[in-house]
Amino acid sequence: MISADNSREHVIFLPDMKMGKIISGCKAVEEAVASIYRTFADFFPEYRTFWLDLYRDELEHAFWLSDANNTEAIDLLPSEDMLPSMDIIERTLVFVRGKNQYIKTNPVSLEEALKIALKLEESMVETFTNEMTANLFASDYEALSKKIIAAEKRHINKIEDMMLSKGFLQLS
Repeated sequence: MISADNSREHVIFLPDMKMGKIISGCKAVEEAVASIYRTFADFFPEYRTFWLDLYRDELEHAFWLSDANNTEAIDLLPSEDMLPSMDIIERTLVFVRGKNQYIKTNPVSLEEALKIALKLEESMVETFTNEMTANLFASDYEALSKKIIAAEKRHINKIEDMMLSKGFLQLS
């Protein structure tokens, strides 16, 4: 902002409309995925802690997306060519919402729930969210790389470990 005497006051950095729409779409996906994990926590009370951990992580991702949408942290986002397209975000959101409706109206086994979770975690929007979250906390390139890799793999590994322990997945 420039004041009447042309001196610089507080400068506010806001994302462009396209970036804001992408972030809002990714946040909606995170919240929809969180809803699925919350439902699974109710469906599988013996694995409630597992599902609630995933649920809380997704809400945390959504929180960071909201925070980045309103702060200078937007400058830390990946370049635009690395972002998911609005088409991919919208298709992912339709998929996630469809799965949410499906699991609320059809009984699902633990194996099916884990397969759904794994597919959700491997989506492009999840990768973007994890990368952005890592960017927000990284202090240098090496730390950024490590955090991105860790963030992308954490949920996938957790779900795959559960699938292995239940005999739904076998190492080849």
